Amino acid sequence: MIQELSINDKNNYYKLGIELNPNFMRAYNIDVVLQKEFEKIYGYYINNELIAFIHIQIMIDEADIVNIIVDKKYRRNGIATKLIDYVIKKYQFKALNLEVKENNPAINFYQNLGFKTLRIIPNYYSDGKDAKFMKKVI
Repeated sequence: MIQELSINDKNNYYKLGIELNPNFMRAYNIDVVLQKEFEKIYGYYINNELIAFIHIQIMIDEADIVNIIVDKKYRRNGIATKLIDYVIKKYQFKALNLEVKENNPAINFYQNLGFKTLRIIPNYYSDGKDAKFMKKVI
């Protein structure tokens, strides 16, 4: 089941987020994000447990994927694809954008979904790594 996150999901949100970035709790304060009109977080739940989420910033008819994560136990089951498809249909987006580390294995996943690399952003990440800016036109 996919639904918008609530403050009750805070602990599982941070638990998943730390898999993305050890400083996730400092970088993404759920109390603040949930108050923003044009930022949404949708979770994927199994037996009422949050096992994945997508965080988007909405800009009229397109959005940036800020974060997307699936619990390691549930990866390769199409859950990330379902989350992406869900937000596309819900908001009728014409495009989705994201940044991803150049060496991240998720790049293949994004390419398989139709994302194209538009440019490289040098030194984008705090560790000095470059990012690929990718876009999916719908």
